[in-house]
Order: sequence, then structure tokens, then C-alpha cells
Amino acid sequence: MWTTVLVSGISMGSFYILIALGFALIFGVTRYFNLAHGELVVLAGYVAYWLWKVYALSFVLTFPVAILVLFLICLGIKRLFSRLSEPLELNSIVLSFGMAIVIQNSMLFLFSGHYRLIRIPSLNKGFQFHGIYMSYSQFTLLLLSLIVIFLLYILMYRTYLGKALRATIQDKEAAALSGINVTIMGTFAFCLGAVLIGLAGPLYGCTHYLYPSTGHEVTLLAITITIFAGVGRLSGIILAGWILGLAESFTVILCGSSWREMVTAVLLLILLTFKPYGILGNEER
Repeated sequence: MWTTVLVSGISMGSFYILIALGFALIFGVTRYFNLAHGELVVLAGYVAYWLWKVYALSFVLTFPVAILVLFLICLGIKRLFSRLSEPLELNSIVLSFGMAIVIQNSMLFLFSGHYRLIRIPSLNKGFQFHGIYMSYSQFTLLLLSLIVIFLLYILMYRTYLGKALRATIQDKEAAALSGINVTIMGTFAFCLGAVLIGLAGPLYGCTHYLYPSTGHEVTLLAITITIFAGVGRLSGIILAGWILGLAESFTVILCGSSWREMVTAVLLLILLTFKPYGILGNEER
């Protein structure tokens, strides 16, 4: 049983990482605090559901369409954010809160308030590996998340563009003085974030019920992992996602699903008390 719980926690934690990466990347580069992040993930899930249900499109083919739709939407959101004045964090919270309400009501109008789920029969089956059972849905979450994490690691740590992004995250003014175009870096962060959201949305529609008001749960999850990790720390996001996934998985088995959110909140409070700069963060003077 415990090996199954461990596999479930790691796979779900990997999916949490995929959800949080887009939020953390955009906030780290631009300092825009996007409270509509969860609504965008749910919207991508609805796009995949609509294509799969109405047009009988293969689930795999819904990913590029969801990415394209979110790419266009995120570029529009970037233009709105770019009109904000200082303080960017506070003003972006107010603006994105309004956008979240607009997106929620748009989804309610277009898709109604019924619960939707992308049911792929083959994903409900599973296999055993050295006595450990894993469903194909868990395997898909784990595999796709690890591929995305690996590719993002190569981009951030092995390319000049990634170094420019990390420099912008660490100190925007110093990066601009060294010749990095921080405006282009911000646009690229939104584009990369749109790709990550477009990948997470269809997977979310397979593993969670879609309904218009569920986006705030996704946003809180992304914010929690970003705080756990510390801004701009890819390794911290990976560690935080796995810790959160394992904590929720073990809590569901030991105490029931109703305690899952409580454990997440307690872990966050403990971290803010003893490690306010993130799991791997150091105090900044």
C-alpha cells in the first residue's frame, strides 16, 4: 500500500510542478502576480474537453490547440500588465483578480456550470513494475512532467537565453544595465508560461473535474509551491511539488481527503516561520 501511495504522491507532485512552473516563471521575470493563473489552466482544460467531446479530436492533438489558444490569451494579458505602474505586484494583483472573474464568468457562459471530465478509458488501466502498481494516467503525468522539467532545465542552465532569464529574475535593473532586454525577457516568459499552461490544462481535465470556479484552487496551489521554492529556483519548485504531492497522498490515506488542504496550509505556515526565503533559499541582505 505504501509504495502505491508513494507513486501516487510523486506523480501528483510532478503534475503540481508543471502547474506551478508557468506562474513562478512569469512572476520571477516580470514581478506580475497573476491571480488568474488557475483560471487559465482550467480554460485550457475546457478547450481540450471541447475539442475531444464535440469534434472527437484525439486527446494528444488537443495539446497544440490548447497551447495556441493560451499563447494568444497570454500575449493579450501581457499587454494589459505592461500598462501598469508601480507598485507592479500590488497593481497586478488587482488587475488579475478582475481578469479571473471575467474568465470565470466567460467559462460559465460558454460551458455552463456542469462538472466535466475528459474520460480516456485507456488511462484508467495500469501496469505493475517490480510489484508496484501504476495507472497509465499517473505514468502520463509523471513522464510528461519530467520531460518538461528536463527541457526547462536545459533551457535555463545551458543556453544564453536561459542565463538572461535567470539574470532578470535575480536582479532586473542589473540585467538591464548589462545589456539584457528585460522587456523581451518578459514577453518570452509569458510565451513560455503559455506553453506550460497549455500542457497542464488538458492533463488537469483528465485528472480533475472541470467547472468554472475551480481555478482559485489551482492558483493557490501555484502560489504555495512558488513560496515553498523561493522565486527563481527551479530545483526548489521540483522539491516543493514532490513534498506537497507526497504530503497530500499520505494525508488522504491516514486521515481522509478532507484534511488535505489543512496539511498544505500547515506546511506553508511552518516554512514561512523557519525558512521564509524558500526551502533552498538564503537570507538576502
